[in-house]
Amino acid sequence: MRRVAGILACLLCIAYCRAQQATLPNNQKAGELSYRLMGDVNTDGSPNIFYRFVLKMVVDCSQPAPGLLPLFIRDLSRSTTKSYSWQYDSASNEVSVADPCIAFTYAPCYRVYYYHTDAPADYNFGGYAVFFGDCCRDGYQNLNTATNASQFEGLQLGLAWGTDDPKRPGGSTVYNSIAYSFTIPSRFKVAENSSPEFTNSSDTVLYVCTNTRFGHTFSAWDPDGDSLVYSFLPSKIFYAEGLNRVIQIHTLGSIDAVYKEPVYTAGSPLGEGVVIDAKTGAVSGVIQDTGSYMLTIGVYEYRNGRLISSTPHMRDIVVKAFDCSKLPVPEAALPPLINTCVSNTVILPNNSTPYHPELYWDNTTYLWSLGDGNTATVRNPVHLYDTGAYNLRLITMAGYRCADTAYSKLLVYPAVHPSFLIIGNACTGQPVKFASTATTDIGAISSLKWTFVNLKDSSYFTSELSNPRYIFNIPNQEYAAILHVLTSKGCEAIDTQYISVSQSPLPLQTHDTIVTAGVPFRLFANSGYDTTGSSYIWSPSTGLDDPFSADPVATGNQDITYSVRINNAFGCSLTDTIRLIYYKGPDIYVPAAFTPNGDGLNDVLRPFPVGIQKLEFFRVFDRWGNAVYQTQEYLAGWDGNIKGRQAPPGTYIYEVRGKDYNNKPVLKRGSILLIR
Repeated sequence: MRRVAGILACLLCIAYCRAQQATLPNNQKAGELSYRLMGDVNTDGSPNIFYRFVLKMVVDCSQPAPGLLPLFIRDLSRSTTKSYSWQYDSASNEVSVADPCIAFTYAPCYRVYYYHTDAPADYNFGGYAVFFGDCCRDGYQNLNTATNASQFEGLQLGLAWGTDDPKRPGGSTVYNSIAYSFTIPSRFKVAENSSPEFTNSSDTVLYVCTNTRFGHTFSAWDPDGDSLVYSFLPSKIFYAEGLNRVIQIHTLGSIDAVYKEPVYTAGSPLGEGVVIDAKTGAVSGVIQDTGSYMLTIGVYEYRNGRLISSTPHMRDIVVKAFDCSKLPVPEAALPPLINTCVSNTVILPNNSTPYHPELYWDNTTYLWSLGDGNTATVRNPVHLYDTGAYNLRLITMAGYRCADTAYSKLLVYPAVHPSFLIIGNACTGQPVKFASTATTDIGAISSLKWTFVNLKDSSYFTSELSNPRYIFNIPNQEYAAILHVLTSKGCEAIDTQYISVSQSPLPLQTHDTIVTAGVPFRLFANSGYDTTGSSYIWSPSTGLDDPFSADPVATGNQDITYSVRINNAFGCSLTDTIRLIYYKGPDIYVPAAFTPNGDGLNDVLRPFPVGIQKLEFFRVFDRWGNAVYQTQEYLAGWDGNIKGRQAPPGTYIYEVRGKDYNNKPVLKRGSILLIR
């Protein structure tokens, strides 16, 4: 029988398979090939009767779509063979069927691809032989899936192997590959017939536990209403020679796979402990060893008590058996305390495993006791409660050996109203106040907690003050301000608002400037943003050409202090001052204070000679009279360091001497303030 099946399939593809090459994937798992007799009307009004062949191919979700070889159909009356290319229809993800007590750490996922092709259904006396084959799929626990091919010589029928030798080269390999072959009876014998079709695509892969009884029904239906009889069938393989990760399809002849006897046989592909019900297709029993198994189920059609075809409809199923004692089991899990403070309608949380919502996969069953006499069986019940406290219980996998139970306390006090105000614009360097306006109708607010989260880098800070203040220093940042409210009833609620931090106007670059009397001097203010939408108000306006400009020109001869109010397009504002000191010379001016903090503003203490031709010295002393700095260099200054270390803040004494243009000495002494 094995020899005849191989010869028949070889005849189908001699014309096509002489030099076909394909990559060597290992992603194909299983599949099914069925057909239907269909009809419509040609354009000339004549009837068009044809067979529609439907192919289901199953691969891992992570793998690419299969690259398919054609379908081969041989007219057994005319001895002609034709090939038909497949048309892609659709694809869907299936999660498989699993023993409910296996808690996968991942969501099992297989992708089922659907294809079809049409072929004429002409009347003939011999009927048709149909074959499809493609390579490759994984090895299996019950099959010898890579076998020396020498035992199959003589089945090649003179096909070309890429050389003049018609025989298969010694040492070639027979790969475990997808292969389906069957005959369609002559329409003179059976006028109308369509093959059976299995009804469920999600059970293409079956997960079970070893040494634990399992059961699953692989049911099919028949479009013609024929009676169906189920049985185990030998899995099929076909020939391919491996050549540097590329396979040469020499023939698509299928043969029965070689089983690892005596434990596994074609009649007991999962071992003696697993059987199939011929009437229902129910497979049940106990698998002894772990591993992946190939299971092929055949369906025979009977019409009026007569067998329609000796070649049954077949389907492949992958069965994966685990030692479940070494795997995690489903676990019931609930938060110990569930607070709902918004509504009496509660959506109950559920942290039970396994759960893989990304693939809509959940193999766990649930039995809830809702605490008020009601029950539920969905993962996340939605239930209307009266105000009060309730004890919850959740049982996962109730009635199974892996049942688990979790408990929780539910508080339903929908009377907390969390809210707060943000007072002030979120501008860099300026305090923003957060004021809680939360209220509760039952009990009292017992605590407030604030969390401010930087949405860019997820850093955060917290406060437990009722009305905290915070200064944001980095512009163009987004923050989430979260107020967490807890009441004396144990009820919790949160309110979240989002904050965008904007750039404030920048401080003036200097606050004390020495200028020449009667000479125009330009002032500069910076809004921190494009000048569009910004406004400036300088006061007093004395001596200014435009008190509403960012850079007015000041002219005068008397010392004066100007104040400027800056508003930018973000709604941020700043008020700052600058003192203009008009010199009349000769003189040496020394600022009253400096701030050596590295911000580029007033970091160096230096004398400003006016009408001085030579600077003889500039010296700085601490309050004990110790010299900390001295120079003769024009416009050099002290950076606030003593021997490379920061000088402490406080008061220091200076003296400076120079000569005017009449060689008269100018000496000044005074005190300055170092501010850090």
